[in-house]
Amino acid sequence: MYVIRHALLNLGKNKGRNILLGVIIFAVITAAFVTLAIFNTTGIVIQETRYTLGRMVRVAPRQIVYGEASVSFEQFLSFAESEYVHEADIRESRTSINGIEAIYYLKQPEMLTNFEAELRSRGLPDTYSVVSEELSFENVTGNLENLHNLSLTFLVIVLILGAFIMVLLSAISIRERKYEVGVLRAMGMKKKKVALGLWIEIITITCICFALGMGAGTMLSQPISDVIMTGQADSINVNISVNAITVMGILGISILLASITGFISVSWINKCEPIKILTERN
Repeated sequence: MYVIRHALLNLGKNKGRNILLGVIIFAVITAAFVTLAIFNTTGIVIQETRYTLGRMVRVAPRQIVYGEASVSFEQFLSFAESEYVHEADIRESRTSINGIEAIYYLKQPEMLTNFEAELRSRGLPDTYSVVSEELSFENVTGNLENLHNLSLTFLVIVLILGAFIMVLLSAISIRERKYEVGVLRAMGMKKKKVALGLWIEIITITCICFALGMGAGTMLSQPISDVIMTGQADSINVNISVNAITVMGILGISILLASITGFISVSWINKCEPIKILTERN
């Protein structure tokens, strides 16, 4: 209990250093939250779009071939009765070669081959194509995939840079607190308890930054995503959402940051000798 109380009191005594450390952790957590939220959301949208386009099958003539029988509106309607079709959208269209636009939504994307074979057996001419809209996937999600990859790259940069800064600040902090550690060790406190006290301090700071970073990240994720996508020729609207995966990912990053600092503290404490520290101070 004394270790916990001492650690919490130290947070108030070393305000300047702890505020600086907190600002760094907050910035890293917020940036990581934003990039991870964008990365996870865009990944889900890309998967859902691929699945949706894979189910969409367009049946249309490749070109007008005179002398070839065209498929009537009624025939297109009958194709919708296939066991592979979940629903269909068949309408008259001025932009279509034959004046009819026929799109079938399969129950599963992998049913395309069987569906085409059934249509051929039911009289669909070879001049008509049976094509999945998945072929247009890259055109539809090109910019979205760029955002997905960009967010991953930025996340890696944030973590590497954040870890480097944390290591640097931790090393500086430990050097400044040598005498304090020496006094505690000279009073008989074991290395494990001293290390535990330092670890409680960084965990407390990290928990506060985690809560603040989650709030800031939630507010910033959507605006930042909108800014990045502004002017892009992408028809997909990306609504950034925070799911359990994102929260757990940020929690893991927070624990990683605290562990890095704690590891450095424990490593230094295990090497230091209280008599040497006090002697150097005197």
